[in-house]
Amino acid sequence: MNGLLTDRTYETPRPKPRETIVSFLSRLSASKSANAKDFAYDMGGSFKRVLNLDAEMLSLLCRWGELSTADLNELLSWTGEGVGNARMRFRGEIFVSRALRSPVIRGCPACLREDVQTCNSSPFEVMAMRGDWLLREVAVCIKHEHLLVPLWRADKVTDRDDIGMRLTETLDQILQGRFDRPKVKASPYDMWLNGRLEDGSDSTWLADHSLYAASTFCRLLGAAILDLTIADISNDTDNLRAAQAKGFEIAKRGPAQIRAALDTLVDRATGVQDRPKKAFGQLFVKLSQDYLVEDDFAVFRQLLRDCVLANWPIGSGETLLGELVPKRLLHSLQTAAKESGVGSKILDQFLTEAGAFECNDQRAPSKKIFDAMRYAALLEEIPTLVGPIEMQTAMGATRAEFIALERDEILAPRTQVPTVRSPWSLPDGRALVEELQSFAKSGVADNLHWESIQQSSKRTGKAVGKIISEIRGGKIRVRLKKNVLGYHGIWIHKSDAGSSRKSKLDMSGEFTASVRDTISAYAFARSIGLRNRGQFSEFLEEGHSPAIRIQNPSNRRCHLRLTEDNIASFHNKYMTLNTMQAELGLHRNTISTRLKAMDVLQFTSGGKSFGAIWLRHEVTSLFDDNRS
Repeated sequence: MNGLLTDRTYETPRPKPRETIVSFLSRLSASKSANAKDFAYDMGGSFKRVLNLDAEMLSLLCRWGELSTADLNELLSWTGEGVGNARMRFRGEIFVSRALRSPVIRGCPACLREDVQTCNSSPFEVMAMRGDWLLREVAVCIKHEHLLVPLWRADKVTDRDDIGMRLTETLDQILQGRFDRPKVKASPYDMWLNGRLEDGSDSTWLADHSLYAASTFCRLLGAAILDLTIADISNDTDNLRAAQAKGFEIAKRGPAQIRAALDTLVDRATGVQDRPKKAFGQLFVKLSQDYLVEDDFAVFRQLLRDCVLANWPIGSGETLLGELVPKRLLHSLQTAAKESGVGSKILDQFLTEAGAFECNDQRAPSKKIFDAMRYAALLEEIPTLVGPIEMQTAMGATRAEFIALERDEILAPRTQVPTVRSPWSLPDGRALVEELQSFAKSGVADNLHWESIQQSSKRTGKAVGKIISEIRGGKIRVRLKKNVLGYHGIWIHKSDAGSSRKSKLDMSGEFTASVRDTISAYAFARSIGLRNRGQFSEFLEEGHSPAIRIQNPSNRRCHLRLTEDNIASFHNKYMTLNTMQAELGLHRNTISTRLKAMDVLQFTSGGKSFGAIWLRHEVTSLFDDNRS
């Protein structure tokens, strides 16, 4: 070393807070009036071996720099040590190497200038490069409220990390303030990141997650919320800091706030063909590609995956964010039409009637989303429905018999939409025939004492529905007509059915007056989105909500109807998805998701379910922030 280590007495520098190995080597060599490359050679190795953190060279550095083991470990922690697979350990946590290594070296000019101003030594002996400046997520010096700025760029590592040489080139600019920028206020994100790097302190939900994953997610989430691209962030530090601050403001509060922010992004994706990539931008791209197999990002991938599954019709067997989707949760009108083979217009009518969509919903088929599980049975059934002629033929019924069964609501079409030409379910018709045939005793019906159900109704004036009810109650004997198949071959004993029709008081005027200003239970159920009229009728029959019973004098059938007061009583105590949507102004999928998340169950009594009805007091508190 030309006598540099032996002819003079030199004061050995001490490591500064957050200083890196190469920075300390540079200052140590400057204190010996040497450059870093020559000094490393004179120590017994090479500058490149120091950069590679060679164990022998680090041992020599400790001897010449009078470093303790603790000193060395602290320098290493702020430098970053390679741990394989393009990963580095930095401040006790694992980062990808590109998060810490860049051709561009940044720093705080105020820190470097302060180093010089507080010491009488040569600038190169005191100007220390801090390790936090290496981390790409760090954008500001907390102490001086100064943005980190590019100090130099070098593609070759040995040139880039020859700090003494690079500082020689930039010293005048640093001291003259040419790198200075206006002061900036440190954001909560900046303070959080600084604390995590300093001593691991963290009082937020992110404390249990790696710093690499947490800081990356904050940036990506914030960028998505602020609608910033990669270029926007890469080329503008203000945009970067805005994204980091916004993402941290949300992520620090945990999953519920993160999910709410993701839902906001979903609501913004209103385009007909908008998919998750469009809604979430680089957040979706990075989590589904760059960080797909990173365990540290698993919780963030799951949050995004849950949101996608709750808002897009992802099919069973598709892969989403690295995981196979076991079953479809949502359909769009478009995907349902494709899978069922039924035209989207017909399907739309069925689903609207069933409560999946509002009547005036004009969204495109790709945007009309509904619960796939809830309407699975309907989707399976629709392609099997038939027209009236095929239905009555399969039942073995005449046209008059079929019309009577429909009129008395013994058989009901699966939809009341008049433009649907095939509304009938063959299993319904066959089940009715099989049920009535099961009441038949041995023997064959004759024409003297036995008659068809339709003939009996015409003779006695009894409604077909009333006769079938009495058959089910065991009050009327049944036999089968020889060589006549199906419903038309089911005959009943004339004496059991009753005598011929008698004249009766015309009560039509009284009946009309009694139903005025009321609505049938069936019509009311449909108006609030309840499709299964049998369940709702049973709900009323058991007295869970008031209704009135009126007998129609023309067919002696009793009808359940609701007055205005009855309707008000129902709404005061219960809610359905339709009434929640109208009252809260939220999409039914959002409502369903929150009800499931909070485990709010549908109303039951004695273990019996009555469909999609909830108790109002169990629902409203969940949506206080949405009520006007």
